[in-house]
Amino acid sequence: MNSAGGPRWCDDLHALVGCHSTPGDEDEVAHFLRTAWAAAGWTVHAHGRSAISACRPCRRARQPTLLVCAHMDSPGFSVERVGVETTSVISLGKPVFAEPAAEVILKTGDERVWLVLQREEPGLGQATYRMPSLAGVRPGDRLCFHGALAAAADGRLTGPFLDNRLGCAVLCELARRLATAATGVNVVLGATACEEMGGFGAPVLAQAIRPDLVICLDATYDSAETDVHLGGGPVLTLSDASVLLGCRERDRALEFAAAAGISLQTEVYNYSGTDARAFPHLGLPGRVYPLLLPTTGNHSPQETAARGDVEALLDLLGAVCAPRAWRSFFVPTF
Repeated sequence: MNSAGGPRWCDDLHALVGCHSTPGDEDEVAHFLRTAWAAAGWTVHAHGRSAISACRPCRRARQPTLLVCAHMDSPGFSVERVGVETTSVISLGKPVFAEPAAEVILKTGDERVWLVLQREEPGLGQATYRMPSLAGVRPGDRLCFHGALAAAADGRLTGPFLDNRLGCAVLCELARRLATAATGVNVVLGATACEEMGGFGAPVLAQAIRPDLVICLDATYDSAETDVHLGGGPVLTLSDASVLLGCRERDRALEFAAAAGISLQTEVYNYSGTDARAFPHLGLPGRVYPLLLPTTGNHSPQETAARGDVEALLDLLGAVCAPRAWRSFFVPTF
């Protein structure tokens, strides 16, 4: 608990939402995670500028390695060309805002500048972005949505970058909860770069860790169409553009969650996905399960999640890591 009596992961989430972390420029989130993991007693590793990871010193040779990972970046923008009066800006990933303008923070080296980004649609559904030209701005300077995390009395959390600062906050809390706990797996925590644009970080992390089992944390959509709802618990993705789980895997996970008293939702669709695809693409046989948190306003300045869903996800991850538990959750082979 924090000094106000709330969960420490909420403090982590507040701080992580304040980090500037567009694809390819994840330094601030990486520094926060590395500091939190080291403070919990984990051994931290950097894998170039593609990924970071942490493991507990008490590794056991006969236990499988479970990697729990999230991504550090969120969609944003980059300066393209600097003009005399206006500067053109391109999107990185798929940031979303429907209004003609949005409040953003410009990052130029160590400086931060608040400004308004103008959005135009010249046709064919292709949006273009412009901002006022400022002294010292250079191509490649980054912009992200302006905002902070707000916590409502009903347990709803609203702010930018919840995809996937939620996952990063879960990794911080998991490091504390598992620091001295008995586990049935060798847990490795990981975080990747560029998930929102290119997915370049996950293959590096996969190659470095070569896990036997993987849980990818991310955010998904509150949607009546897929019967996924805010407050309904974490979501196991059965089918999307990056993963395909069978009926046996679905049933085992649902039975495990029910026995643990945790509500687990499922979703099926064939578009979008996480960087979970990197692990089988590398030829690794380990099963990859995406466990996502439902949100509204995904990739916008005002994403919303439910605090209870985060708590349920943490409880589920703790249950999976408990001694003799992983075989009841995963179906690792035929």
